Amino acid sequence: MTGFFTYDSPYRTGVFMELSFLEKFGPIILIFIGAIMIARYRDIFKKNQLLDKKFRIVIGIIFTLVYMSHYLLNFYLYGFDTIVLPFQLCSISMFLAIILLFTKNRTIFSFVLYTGVIGGLISVFVPVIGYDSSFYRYYQYEIAHAILILTPIYFIYVHDYIPNMKETIYAYLILQFFAKFMLIFNYFNQTDFMFVFLDKAKIDKFPVIENFGGIPFYLIWVEISAIVAFVISYVVIHFFTKNMNEFK
Repeated sequence: MTGFFTYDSPYRTGVFMELSFLEKFGPIILIFIGAIMIARYRDIFKKNQLLDKKFRIVIGIIFTLVYMSHYLLNFYLYGFDTIVLPFQLCSISMFLAIILLFTKNRTIFSFVLYTGVIGGLISVFVPVIGYDSSFYRYYQYEIAHAILILTPIYFIYVHDYIPNMKETIYAYLILQFFAKFMLIFNYFNQTDFMFVFLDKAKIDKFPVIENFGGIPFYLIWVEISAIVAFVISYVVIHFFTKNMNEFK
């Protein structure tokens, strides 16, 4: 496969293209504008349930196509391989965000809010794509992460989905379930999904882990970081939702 739809995994080819300033920060600016637009025009969707439903369905379909294209193209190249498994945290969050768009499920929302927004923001601020804007993979990556971030923001402003402490703890426990499952899966399959693993050979691929005590001690810092991220996110979310009217 060549040209615009070239999709070889940079982790396997070892080739990572550098992004320009605009390629790095353009998507961040657009996401920021999207969040402001949602906050500013939320009443239009609040007062028109049919418009809200149509909007969610359209975005859900676009999200599904963008999400599935990634795995279909990987399957085309690699067949039945671990690379086609949607086991990274953002991939799991995207799948649940798609369900959220179609179902408005409140339980799914809490998980997508915490993992999708945090993980999505990290991914767009520190993009590891391997391709620049000359290739489809760049747009697939940025569009998917943008929708992932904006979906829970939409539900906060339009549907008044504001997570309480119980829902926050529940979302954290779901994250723990996925993390422990992936730790076991990675151990038996020599993979590194969600960056939780016990194989010391992985240190060559992720040398930064040495700065956090090496393997397996870095997992303690992963847990601490997750707790801190949830707490900070909870505080920030409740600060903004208490002052929603100021963001019109």
